[in-house]
Amino acid sequence: MRMKAVFQKLYDRIHNSGFLKSVLTLSSGVVVGQAINFVGMPFIGRIYTPAAMGDYTLITSSAGVISAVACLGMMTVFMLPERDEEARGLSRLVTYATLIITTIVGGGLWLLRDSYRIFHTTDTPYSTALLVLWLFIVINTINNICYAYVNRRKLYRVMFWNPIIGAAVNIGLSIVFGLLGWGFVGYTMGSILSYCVNIVHLVRHANPCEKVTNPEYRCLPLLKSYKRFPFFQMPSNLVSSLSTQVQTSMMETLFSSTALGMYSMALKILSLPAALLATPVNRVYFQEASQRYNKGEDIGEFTFKILKANIKIAIIPIGILTLFGEEIFSLFLGNQWRDAGTFAAVLGVYQLLLFCSSCTAGGFVILKQNKCNLFLSLLSLAMNSLVFLITRLFFLGQLGSCMILLTLSGSLYILFVNGLFLHMAKLKIGRYFQFVALYIILPMAVCLLFRYVVMGKGLL
Repeated sequence: MRMKAVFQKLYDRIHNSGFLKSVLTLSSGVVVGQAINFVGMPFIGRIYTPAAMGDYTLITSSAGVISAVACLGMMTVFMLPERDEEARGLSRLVTYATLIITTIVGGGLWLLRDSYRIFHTTDTPYSTALLVLWLFIVINTINNICYAYVNRRKLYRVMFWNPIIGAAVNIGLSIVFGLLGWGFVGYTMGSILSYCVNIVHLVRHANPCEKVTNPEYRCLPLLKSYKRFPFFQMPSNLVSSLSTQVQTSMMETLFSSTALGMYSMALKILSLPAALLATPVNRVYFQEASQRYNKGEDIGEFTFKILKANIKIAIIPIGILTLFGEEIFSLFLGNQWRDAGTFAAVLGVYQLLLFCSSCTAGGFVILKQNKCNLFLSLLSLAMNSLVFLITRLFFLGQLGSCMILLTLSGSLYILFVNGLFLHMAKLKIGRYFQFVALYIILPMAVCLLFRYVVMGKGLL
């Protein structure tokens, strides 16, 4: 009877909490979608080489840099307007800007192909890679716009099915294209076509491109009204993307495409907790926190409770990967990915901190502190560039040392960012430091000590 009362209490809490119900609906769909990815990854890992995965990472990181400019820094803007018609006007503005700017940049890169290349793919002609890059940016941006509009309309059932459909299409097509020997192009096209299917599914239920009649919601008036995004958020996103690009370029330039593929696969597996929980939490958090802030309510305590609730779940899988990364990667993906397991062990602390940050991403936008995002992006770029320089001067050829430097740099950065936001949201900073010590530093220190002393595994 006591156990029944516990479950009844839990059911009542979920039933009476709109936030929890929304998160559970979204996370359930993400869990199923990730389960499909999980089942498909052993096939993907055996069909595609680390070099092909490295080329894919080069494309996606380059896409992030161009997208940061092409969308005018406005991908977080759709939840802010009170009227749906204004949100649809913003959707059109971002779509048109993305098409125009991406086409101009892509055409310019093609014309300059003999004197400058934005990346160097291993097995794919540069012109083909540029076409894939254009498609990836445009389709991915439209998909994100449609998803944001559905989220705005609180159509959580639609959002439940969307990642499931996308994962099934992505894994299925990627396997088929891989068996056909298409390599990097096949893997990327699997992602692009899955986005296309997702777009069709989302638009059927809520179309962000429906007619806009109010002249105030046309492109130019909206651009003027939301100019803080192109002026502050766009440079911030651009610098942030360049910061990520520095990491990618460092792996490819100082080491190899294979090393980059190992690194990206380690991040892909380590990011599963974020994909399963942090992303759906953030979808609902951004909407809920925006509404609370606009009403003058406190969001610092609200944010902190979300962090504490979710970190208890994320520490378990990341701790396991820290301890048994090599065995898990070898068994799951094939022996060619064993080194990626070592990367995962080194990067575990950083990814756990990144999980915390992912839960409450967009917080500075809610506080209307877009300038902070720009400053923090510049700080991130400077720190990653410093890691690049130190590696090149003192640790050239020492991939393990580079991993440790990236982990230390990234961890310190995220600690600072989260602390700054919570401080600006009026939470006592001492509580945040206690949280970091108890839920992040202590568990990961125990895992690393056990790995080194009991299991006899190093980190290099």
